[in-house]
Amino acid sequence: MAKNTQQPLITTPAPITKKLGAWLYDILISVAIWFLWGLFTFPLIHWMLGVDDMSVNSGWEDSLTYKLYSLFPTLLLLLYFVGSHVRFGQTVGMSAWKIMVVNDNGQPVTLGQAFARAVISIFGIGMIISPLNRKKLGWHDMLTKTRVVALPDKEKKKK
Repeated sequence: MAKNTQQPLITTPAPITKKLGAWLYDILISVAIWFLWGLFTFPLIHWMLGVDDMSVNSGWEDSLTYKLYSLFPTLLLLLYFVGSHVRFGQTVGMSAWKIMVVNDNGQPVTLGQAFARAVISIFGIGMIISPLNRKKLGWHDMLTKTRVVALPDKEKKKK
């Protein structure tokens, strides 16, 4: 007889406090990504493209280079959130607060779901309505058929 190696379905909705805690952690990571992007690329733009004045109202902000330069960190953040949700089911902030995003059926989210969820849940505004419904779903969860669940605490090893 084959053993059932499938893990039990976790259905406990994550409380809003854990969601907000994870959101704050991920905001710090997002700021760090944006900061590191600027730190390493400003000198490259200056050196490679010969842009001498990168200040506001210098005319540089009207160029295609500036528009692409400004768009790229947003794509990096999208990659962080989508990649983390697809690969691990959670971001660094979610891992710290022991919560995970899953399909309605408890399976890992798909690439399409993770992408749609990231775009729809910009700035975490969708979380505001999660305490108001029975299943604790934000509007981005309802639209993408996902949910954030609380992971069980691991029991400490007995000596």
